[in-house]
Amino acid sequence: MQVDNSSDKPPLQTLSRKTFWQKHIAQWRDSGLSKMAYCQQYALVYHQMVYWCSKAEKTVDIASDAATDFVAVSVTPSFNHAGLCVQLPNGIAIEGIDERSVMLVGKLVEQL
Repeated sequence: MQVDNSSDKPPLQTLSRKTFWQKHIAQWRDSGLSKMAYCQQYALVYHQMVYWCSKAEKTVDIASDAATDFVAVSVTPSFNHAGLCVQLPNGIAIEGIDERSVMLVGKLVEQL
């Protein structure tokens, strides 16, 4: 007796369990049926359906968690505009002195 292998679909035995259940879970979600009703309609074992649905949910949770672990950040230079201020006796004020410009203040005062 020969087996007819002309079918487009592979026999159920050749499908991996994961692929088999992924297919059924996708069909169940689209069906609108309860898990129990879907299992009865397709002669599936209910507790196996529950198990594979929970595995699929964990996989989705892990994937969505990974996608949300990173947040876009933009870095802008922060300048303290207050800084130090030098008020000269003639009324001239030099404002915004910080660690980058402190060396220039001495040279500027010499020029006045």
